[in-house]
Amino acid sequence: MSALFKSRGGWALVNRHTYPNRAAFRNASKRLRDKGLVVYQSTGGSVPKLFLTESGQDQIPDYFSPEKFWNRRWNDIWYMLVYDVPEVDRKYRNILRSFLKRMRMGCLQQSVWVTPEDIRPDFDDLTQTANVDAFAYLLEARTVLGLSSDRIVSNAWNFDRLDVLQEHYCEICEKNIALLKQAGPSSEELAELIRTSLEAYHGAFMEDPLLPSPLLPDNYLGKQAYSMHKMLMTLIEEAGQGVTI
Repeated sequence: MSALFKSRGGWALVNRHTYPNRAAFRNASKRLRDKGLVVYQSTGGSVPKLFLTESGQDQIPDYFSPEKFWNRRWNDIWYMLVYDVPEVDRKYRNILRSFLKRMRMGCLQQSVWVTPEDIRPDFDDLTQTANVDAFAYLLEARTVLGLSSDRIVSNAWNFDRLDVLQEHYCEICEKNIALLKQAGPSSEELAELIRTSLEAYHGAFMEDPLLPSPLLPDNYLGKQAYSMHKMLMTLIEEAGQGVTI
């Protein structure tokens, strides 16, 4: 019984009794909700419950402003989250993994996730609200077993799949740009073009980690796809002037 209690984070719950204070819990919970995660307190030695909200429900996804991520400065530090959640808390583990994906972290191994983004504030929020420190460690590293940054990126994120998606989006943009330059679409055609273009853009970027430029592969197509997206949106705006959609 003692081993089971310890394996499920019971000691962390006992040491804190509940949480540091109610204000800290509420503030940390709000920040996590803004990022798409809902946390419910629990007692009696069990871990808190985690729920993911619908993606993009309350805020515009990051990939609609990718330049601020590409242009950010990297401090040459990898942040690695390593966790071991017991099988009895599988749901907690699955939700945590989904949340890490939403934060654009890369999976080096099944329970080892990496990012160049400083996620210490997020880890602290998860600790205060969801007792994640009972299962996980957040590490800082300048190297990962001597691997180059290129190797870490290629192992943690599936850029081969991303290249296919973004190349397909570029092809769609080329066709739509040519269509807009040839003839003025009707309001119905323009509305359909906007809908399908945004859906295609979502598909091309939803899996993009939006890494700082120094970490991007040489054949990365995201910047080309975004440039074409802006061109397409400009043409759509020009075509839609004076048209009620």
